[in-house]
Amino acid sequence: MKIAAFDLDGTLLRSHTACEAIAEGIGRLGRMREFEQLRSNQFEEVRAAREEMAQWYSEFTFGDLCKHLTAIRVAPGTEEAFASLHHHGFRVAIVSLTWEFAAGWFANKLGADYFVGQGLSPEGAITHFWPQDKALWLTGLAEKLGADMKNVAAVGDSGGDIPMLLSVGKRFWVGQTIPPQLEGKVIHDPSGDIRLVAQRMIEAHN
Repeated sequence: MKIAAFDLDGTLLRSHTACEAIAEGIGRLGRMREFEQLRSNQFEEVRAAREEMAQWYSEFTFGDLCKHLTAIRVAPGTEEAFASLHHHGFRVAIVSLTWEFAAGWFANKLGADYFVGQGLSPEGAITHFWPQDKALWLTGLAEKLGADMKNVAAVGDSGGDIPMLLSVGKRFWVGQTIPPQLEGKVIHDPSGDIRLVAQRMIEAHN
């Protein structure tokens, strides 16, 4: 059993983050851009930002919010990459710090088998999801599917992806600069062509 896990914002999505696209659609883009400056380890600030976003969203259904996701440009080669990975026996997962309803929308659009993100109930209750949770969730998925973590590949582009990448056997980085924690530990593809990343994953497992 082989698993390929992808971060969403910045890895599979390029023109906007999911939250930016939604915020633009509901007239909150300026405030959202302030939130985007926060680092993933600024827990209290991020928690407060998520709570404010949940208040914005209370006027809309998840379906209404997801309509704004269609404006986002997907990374080159993504759909071809997912199809090729499936052909070679991989299960594909989207592992994101964005809202789970948005991660699910992209999983359905792109053909991912599994997805996870921060939860939001219709009543506005938030189930927070943090960088370390990416590693824990992916490890749990591997155990459920009977996959050895050395046969799990993950792709990321930012500091929030570091715990997930350190937990797997095959690591890919599409950000411009490799963080110190990952120096010498990742395959670097700053072009961000997901089809080429998938090809390297497949070759690494042969």
